[in-house]
Amino acid sequence: MEIKFEPRPIYQAPIAVLRHLYYYTTQYGLSVKQFTGAHWRYWEELPERLIKARGDTKTLNSIISELKKLASGSEERLKRRRAQIKEGKWAEKEIVLDAQLLSVLGALPGELLSLGLRHLTGNPNIPRSLQIVDLIMKSNQGEDTDFVEPDLLLLGGNHLLMVEVKTRGGADSSRSYPPHQLLNYLRLVLECKNSCDASSPSDFTHLMLMPSTDPKWLENHSEWVLQSCDDEGKLKVNLSALINSARKKPGYNCQQLKLLAVEVPIYYRSWDQLYEAFRIAAEQFGDERNNTHWDKIVQEIGVLSQKAGKYAQNR
Repeated sequence: MEIKFEPRPIYQAPIAVLRHLYYYTTQYGLSVKQFTGAHWRYWEELPERLIKARGDTKTLNSIISELKKLASGSEERLKRRRAQIKEGKWAEKEIVLDAQLLSVLGALPGELLSLGLRHLTGNPNIPRSLQIVDLIMKSNQGEDTDFVEPDLLLLGGNHLLMVEVKTRGGADSSRSYPPHQLLNYLRLVLECKNSCDASSPSDFTHLMLMPSTDPKWLENHSEWVLQSCDDEGKLKVNLSALINSARKKPGYNCQQLKLLAVEVPIYYRSWDQLYEAFRIAAEQFGDERNNTHWDKIVQEIGVLSQKAGKYAQNR
């Protein structure tokens, strides 16, 4: 497998949202069902049903009743779509907040970016300068290149900081971090270590950015998490339980992943802590000439933090 990390331009963030919207229209209230009241397969099969119903008054009347019911709900569906915009629901979507975070962080110099993340994690091994990058994987012989989709990757020298972002994007909805997600990140580490490319990173850190520091955002956390923050500020994992879930996934080397789970530091932090870390970092950065500018960017991180944890206590 060929693995490359390419610098991510700031303008790429809205493209990522549009790509996500294209594939996951249901999450944005833009699917055929949310516009018409019925799944696209219903409409695809409707002509054939009407053809078969010719001469069968009972079946035809049944179809007409279905269509009347769908038609009667059009006004309510229109109200829901308008509410998506009026109430700012799109702005609370995880993919939107993630893209906004990438844009904001991408506007910071590499040294300030690194300083903020070192404050957040407490990891002294994070290099003095970081750059946001995109992961490019190419298959050699039908290998799986879709096993992981990192939310945020930062590269500095031979160190790769891998970030998974979770938000509380609604009072009644959220996405937990499942144990197999951690396995996917560990597999990325393994693929990098097995890469023949000399420029491939050899040192790694994983950061879970959550609505709060409560372990409830980790799926079935009582089964595989021992401590969300140990004495060193790291997430302490039950390796046996974690690896047991790896055995269900073909192509995952359990023994190698178990070693990596010990080697790679894993941090569990909140959006509020992210904002506070960059607030401190901006004060310590020492760039008095542009201090007002950096402070404004940090305040934008604060706004995103409020959105990401808006419903954190409701779950």
